[in-house]
Amino acid sequence: LLRKTVGDEIGVKASGGIRDYKTALAMIKAGANRIGTSAGVKIIEELKRADFGSGGKL
Repeated sequence: LLRKTVGDEIGVKASGGIRDYKTALAMIKAGANRIGTSAGVKIIEELKRADFGSGGKL
C-alpha cells in the first residue's frame, strides 16, 4: 500500500518484527527497498542457505 502511494521516487523502509529471511523477502516483494532489523546476520545466513534454483549460489 505504501509503495503504491509514494511511487518509485521515494524509498520505503520496512522495520519491526523482521527476524528471518522469509519475512524480509516478503517485505521486499511488498515494495520495501530497505530493511531495518537487528537480525541482519541471521537473515544473510538464511539467504546463503536458500535454494535459488541455481545450486544454492547467490
